[in-house]
Amino acid sequence: MNGLSPGAVVARHPITAFVLIGNAVYLAAALSSALFEPDLLPFDLPLFGVVGTILGVGLAAFVATGAGEGWSGVADLARRALRWRVPVRWYAISLLGVPVAATLVAIAVYGRLTPDAAAGRWLHALAAFVALFVLQLILFQLAEEIGWTGFLQHRLQDRFGVLKLSAVVALPWAAWHLPDFFVEEGWTTATLAVAPLFLVFEFVSLFFARVLIVWLYEKTGHSILLVAIFHASFDATISKLSVDVFPSSNAARFAILMGVIVAAATSVILATRGRVEAVLPPGTL
Repeated sequence: MNGLSPGAVVARHPITAFVLIGNAVYLAAALSSALFEPDLLPFDLPLFGVVGTILGVGLAAFVATGAGEGWSGVADLARRALRWRVPVRWYAISLLGVPVAATLVAIAVYGRLTPDAAAGRWLHALAAFVALFVLQLILFQLAEEIGWTGFLQHRLQDRFGVLKLSAVVALPWAAWHLPDFFVEEGWTTATLAVAPLFLVFEFVSLFFARVLIVWLYEKTGHSILLVAIFHASFDATISKLSVDVFPSSNAARFAILMGVIVAAATSVILATRGRVEAVLPPGTL
């Protein structure tokens, strides 16, 4: 590009560079899993996902920030990634909001939960949830949200309202998940044919999740860590806790979880009237 160095190109087009690098690395990691995917992680967590997330959107966020803003920008991103000094109530909301709300909905719908009264069953279910949550947070969600929230959302939040900001971030975020779909369903022409449907479904789901992340990020003073905790809690709930305690099918479990997310996101949209600046009134946290 007119003799520009790669660093200069990234500095001129940081958002484009971030999206391309992050998605390309994740796709490459997913493709490599078709050849070699060692069974190293518990809970069937994919090793390619760890590598693709950390070396993809996680690292790309720091590369694009450093190219455009230098070490001061990198330091700011790192501080926001580890910002833990927020009121305790936001830890409770981030960690417990989704599993508690989803459990209450499941009880309301089915009138019971799967485990019997034996304390050991409940302790096992909770211990598995906590273990998966910690692994998700460390191996996946912190790096993922450094990219999608700490870099992309943060850079765009002054340009758009809540709805457009959530949509603009959700679209490349949904595309980033496409390799997961192919790894799960197979790298075939039939899978390729239905991939657009997956992308639309993923975009809609992630749009509502992003609305909540916009809200949480502003409410916690731009803490990427709290956003990652929320994300890891949701993933651990849908992939482990709901399976252990909700007496329903996978589709019903997903519907319950997404119902909670959609209801909460709709409340945020109505309360803020779609304006990011209304998410955090002056002097509040």
